[in-house]
Amino acid sequence: MPRRTRIVRPLLLGALLACAPAAGRTAGQPASARFPPQFTRAEVFLSALRANPQPPVARRRVSGLTVPHHLLAADLMVRGFRIAEGQRYRKIVVLLPDHYKRARRPFATTRRSFDTVFGPVAVSAADVELLLKNRELVEDSALFAREHAIGALLPFLRHFFPDTPVVPIAIAISSTREQWERLVADLEGVVTADTLIVQSTDFSHYLPLGEALVRDQQVLNVLAANDLDAVARLQQPAHLDSRGAQYVQMRLQESHFRARPLAVLHANSQDYSKMSESRTTSYIVQVYAPPDPSLAVDPSDPAAAQMFCFAGDTFFGRDVLRMLSRPGVGERVRGEMRARLGACPLIVNLEGVLVDEVPEGLGPMRLAMPSALALDWLRALNVVAASVANNHARDLGDAAREEMARRLEEAGIRVLRHGRVEDLGPLRVVALTDRDESAHPRGQRISADDLDGIARSPAAPPLVAFLHWGTEWETAPGARELALADALRERAVSLIVGAHPHRASSGVVALAGGEAQLAYSLGNFVFDQTGERATGAVLELRVFPHGTFFTRLIPIPNFYDRMRRAN
Repeated sequence: MPRRTRIVRPLLLGALLACAPAAGRTAGQPASARFPPQFTRAEVFLSALRANPQPPVARRRVSGLTVPHHLLAADLMVRGFRIAEGQRYRKIVVLLPDHYKRARRPFATTRRSFDTVFGPVAVSAADVELLLKNRELVEDSALFAREHAIGALLPFLRHFFPDTPVVPIAIAISSTREQWERLVADLEGVVTADTLIVQSTDFSHYLPLGEALVRDQQVLNVLAANDLDAVARLQQPAHLDSRGAQYVQMRLQESHFRARPLAVLHANSQDYSKMSESRTTSYIVQVYAPPDPSLAVDPSDPAAAQMFCFAGDTFFGRDVLRMLSRPGVGERVRGEMRARLGACPLIVNLEGVLVDEVPEGLGPMRLAMPSALALDWLRALNVVAASVANNHARDLGDAAREEMARRLEEAGIRVLRHGRVEDLGPLRVVALTDRDESAHPRGQRISADDLDGIARSPAAPPLVAFLHWGTEWETAPGARELALADALRERAVSLIVGAHPHRASSGVVALAGGEAQLAYSLGNFVFDQTGERATGAVLELRVFPHGTFFTRLIPIPNFYDRMRRAN
C-alpha cells in the first residue's frame, strides 16, 4: 500500500465507521447473525457511482469480473461493475485474499450475511454448506468482519445486484496450487450458468511507479496468454495480493464458460496523488465473457485505453481482384469486416506491390494489385500502417517498391520498413523480415546488426516487432523463430507479432514468465487462399495511459471464402 494510502486510509476508516446508519435486516436472520458494515458513509460509494455513469466496454453477458478493493480506486470498481449492470444472476461467488492471515485452513467462508450502507447482502446458504462439507479445506470464519477485500465491494454488489446472494471465499496467502485445484473441484456444484464470479484483487504492492509498471506488464502478459502455470509462479505481493484468487477465477471461467481474461482498465495509486509516491499499489480490471462468434474487437473507452489491431497477410490482387470486380461482393464483405473490426486502427502485412495496372504474365509467385482498389480498401478498413518488410515487396523491383511506399504515405498510411522503428503515438513498431525481399526469397535475413540496431533505438515502450517469418502452414514457431523471439525480448521488445505462415496461431504466449508476448502468426487477413488451408486472426491491442498494454488474439473468418460465396 502506498505511503499516502497508509496514512489516509485508517483515518478514513475511522470516520466512516463512526457514522454508520441503521442497516436493514436479512429476512429470517437476527441482526447478531450478520456482519455490520465496514464502511458506513454512503457518500463514499454514491460519489463514485455518480462520477462514472458509463461502462468502459459494450455490455454483453458477463461471467466474471476482477476489481480492486481499495476505495481509493472506487471509480475503477464502479466502471468494472457497470459492465455487468442490468444482468441477472442467481448468485455471486466472491474470491478474495485473506490479507490478515486469519484463516486456519486454505479457504474460509461464512454462514453469516452482511449489512451494508445500502442494505443487507445475503449469503447463499446452501452453497456455503456445500463448501463447508470439506472440513479439511474450508472453514467457517469471522475474518470477513474486518476484511476490506470484501467490505469495500459489498455496497457496490448491493447496489448493482440488490437481490443476489453471495458465496464469499477467502483464500489464504499460503495456499497452494494443489489446494486451489481442490477448491475448483468443490465449486463444480456451486458455479452454474447464471453465476457471476467476482475476484477482489489489487496488483503490484509497495513498489515505486516504474517498478510497479514492469510487474503489472508481466501480469498483463500472463493474463493475455491465459497461462495458469505462469499465474502460479507470480509473486505476492510484488505482482498481486492473491495468486490463488486469480488462478481459481481463470480455472472456473475456462471450465464453466470457456471465457478468458480481458483487461479493460489499468491504473496505479500514483494516479490519485499529486505527490510522488515511493510505494504504490496497482489495479487491473478484468472482464470475462463466454465467446461470441459474431463479435470480434470490443470497443474501448478512449480514457481507458487506445486501441490498435494487427492483421496478417493482406493482398488485393489475383483472384481477390476478380472476386471484387463482381457487383455487390465488395460492399457485402467490407461491411462484415467493418462490423468485426469496428473503428480499430489497423496495422497489416501488405503482400505484393501497388501498381496502376497489374502486368500480365506475372506468374503465381509475383504479387501485384491495383493501387486505386487497394488504397480504397485500406482507407475504408482504417489501416494506419502497412508493413512492406516481406518477401513480395520487391516482386517488381526496387523502383516499384519505392513508388508503392510513396503512394501509401500520400494516403496517410505509415510505411513499416525492415529495421526502422516507427512511432505510432501510444506505441512504437519495427517491421522485420526473415525472408529476402525478392521473388525468390532466401530465409534467415534478420541479422545480429538488425537486432543490435533495435537495442540501440531510443524508442520508448511499448515496442512491437512485426515480423515476416516462419514456415508456411505451420502455426507454431520453430527453433529459428523461438531464438529470434528471445533475442528481441532481450532487446526490450515488448510484443512480437508474426505473419507469413498463412495460418493463425491458437493464442498468445508469455515469454520468460511474462517478460514479453509472442503472437507467432496472424495468418491471412485478405488473401486468395481458401479456408480449407488458410486461417486468420486479428491481434487486438489495448494501450493503457501508463504505456502498459493488453492483447487478445481473435479468430476471424476466411474473407476470401466470404467473397466467393457472395457471388
